[in-house]
Amino acid sequence: MIDTTTGERLVVERGAESGPYIDLPWSQVDNVRERLDQAGIAYWVDPWVISIEGHPETTTIYFSRYVDAARIQAALDKTA
Repeated sequence: MIDTTTGERLVVERGAESGPYIDLPWSQVDNVRERLDQAGIAYWVDPWVISIEGHPETTTIYFSRYVDAARIQAALDKTA
């Protein structure tokens, strides 16, 4: 899946002490949630939506540290 703001691929990141997460445009949250739900991957959407210096609003989707980041990335990369 492509980040509509940057034109780059959405990439699953891994926190040093936490589980995987994705930073993404707020406008893409519903599409990403649909893919994650289809793949049966549990997640939590941060309720905070931010916009810095007029840039599009962004948020973060978090996952348990026990969820395989490669599985999440595969769900995002899956072509429709």
